[in-house]
Amino acid sequence: MRGMVEASSGVDVLHQLATVVLNGHTNDLGLRAVCGCAFPCARAVLAEHNLAL
Repeated sequence: MRGMVEASSGVDVLHQLATVVLNGHTNDLGLRAVCGCAFPCARAVLAEHNLAL
């Protein structure tokens, strides 16, 4: 049972981190508003995949 609790906590942490990342990745005319990288950057794509899980 303990392993299930730890896994659930890990998924919760990933979900929270993915949400934070996506909230900071806003599209500004095809660029990421915060840093000017092409939108969506790899980090945002990874965060979207984590939320999909």
